[in-house]
Amino acid sequence: MVSDYLKHSRDLDEVYALIDKNRADAARAAQAKFHNDMEAAIATIGSIGAIASARVQADSRVASAKVLINAELAATRLLAEAEVQASRCAEQAATKPQEVVEAALLEIGRHTSVSLIAAAKDSVERIQQDADAAIKLLRETGAIAIREIQTLGENVMQHTRHAAEMAAEKLKEYRKQTHTLDQASADGEDLAQLVRKTAEDASSQLAQAIKTVLADINATTDAACAAVLDAALAAEAKILEGQERASARLTETLRHFAAGSA
Repeated sequence: MVSDYLKHSRDLDEVYALIDKNRADAARAAQAKFHNDMEAAIATIGSIGAIASARVQADSRVASAKVLINAELAATRLLAEAEVQASRCAEQAATKPQEVVEAALLEIGRHTSVSLIAAAKDSVERIQQDADAAIKLLRETGAIAIREIQTLGENVMQHTRHAAEMAAEKLKEYRKQTHTLDQASADGEDLAQLVRKTAEDASSQLAQAIKTVLADINATTDAACAAVLDAALAAEAKILEGQERASARLTETLRHFAAGSA
């Protein structure tokens, strides 16, 4: 995008063509060129920032939804595991002697409790990994846009300073030549300084625009990352809640069959 922008930057030949006719017109043309270049650059930078912010926000919503959905699935799997073990308890109670049932129920309870805790821990770790990966991607998206904007800004300001110096030298050289009395009355040095000042002002305007856009990108990225973190915390809570529900279901089942076999 930086190279595309510079390709469309107006050529100074049009400005130089005016210098041999009228220095004041040349200075005004140079001023207009710098302002137009900066306006175009600011518009391009604003577009880069808007696109980056929109992408960061969209990716944040997708990542947040993903971790919450995965948490819901994990909680469902935990409860399903408890139900499977409850069925095993029913089978043991129906087909085994009392003393065998009691031992089997204890073993099922111990094994399943350990399994539920491990599964919940594994699911939480995956949620954290997904959240970390999403945040890393969000940060990189913002960083890419920031680097592109900084590169564009630096190139445009450097191009503007170089163009201002070239135009200023042309204006000063004109003063050294032989002209009519009216032409000689114009102060080429003052016009050269005016061109330089215009270029500096335009560059300052661009620098301020860059600062504002970069602040917006950083703020948007920070908010997007915070949203993913919030979703991850909610997802972890959902998984732990699922583990508690599954454990409670298993405990209830074990007590029921233990009482029935007594």
